[in-house]
Amino acid sequence: MHTTIWSASSSFGLETAASMAHKLYRDYQRYLNATSTDDRRDAAINGAITAWHMCEWVWTGITSYDRHSADVSAFLGVVGRPMEKRDVQDWAERECPSLVACRSICNGSKHVISDRSMVTQMDAPDPNERGRGKQLVARAIIKHPDGSTTEMTKVLFDALDFWVRQVTNESALR
Repeated sequence: MHTTIWSASSSFGLETAASMAHKLYRDYQRYLNATSTDDRRDAAINGAITAWHMCEWVWTGITSYDRHSADVSAFLGVVGRPMEKRDVQDWAERECPSLVACRSICNGSKHVISDRSMVTQMDAPDPNERGRGKQLVARAIIKHPDGSTTEMTKVLFDALDFWVRQVTNESALR
């Protein structure tokens, strides 16, 4: 059984949290550069899945020794008990609220039913995307219970920015 991300075996050669952050970057670029509504929808879902599952990669990357580290526990906000995978998830959602939407999209695309506190939909294209010979593509948006909306572009960017800062050095994606 594999216990660290350094020995991942079922991810087509992506073996570290940093390599998954690079995948999230590619998902984000696919979202931005989509040439059809279906491509944009697929990239939004794939990006959200990758962003949320980064928690798993980080948890797995925290070795058995580090799981008992007071410093790592304090960093994650865990006090008076052993760390659990859920602690990484809670920390990530606290530090990057866009990951709450990613979790909901990830679970909704896997289990069909998701958190009812938000609704995702494809919306009218952004007219600012119009370019010579470029087809307008619908935007993916999230509607919140208070009536506000968030564009998936922001969600994916926030998640990418957060994870890159956590698992790579600043120049890794250049």
